[in-house]
Amino acid sequence: MAVKKAAGGIKKQEGPASKAKTGAVKSAAKKETAPKKSSAAATKPAATKPAVTKPAVTKPAATKAAPKAAAAKPAVKKAAPKPVKLSVSQTELLKKISGTSEPGYLAEKKAEQKTIDALLERKLVKKGSKHKEKGTYHHLISTAGKKHLETAAAEAAKSSSPSGS
Repeated sequence: MAVKKAAGGIKKQEGPASKAKTGAVKSAAKKETAPKKSSAAATKPAATKPAVTKPAVTKPAATKAAPKAAAAKPAVKKAAPKPVKLSVSQTELLKKISGTSEPGYLAEKKAEQKTIDALLERKLVKKGSKHKEKGTYHHLISTAGKKHLETAAAEAAKSSSPSGS
């Protein structure tokens, strides 16, 4: 392949293999950019052979650095989770579950179990140990359930208190 010399002293190759060769030129230029100086080289006269370095190609390096800078984005703040809306029966059952002792609340009816399943999906209740005789699980209130009860109580107190007259 023919190699042409441009006006600036940079060699350009013609043909389809020019892109593949530029990577080799870059790596060679990187290795030659920081040669080690020795005391013997400093004592030799400058009239001997001058060092020829190949100039580094800057365009491909600049285009590679640009996407990295664009990829760095500022951290997005997470919004606070929306309050969970519960029906009256779900709220009452959540209060029952929070009032139980250590093994947890054991559902007695099928309707209660469906309500507990809805609370499990919302992560307000968690499963406890399995009941040996019935084969069903005890249910305990989670920290999210405790927070929900606290906020519900605060809202109820706010709405029941007189506004100012």
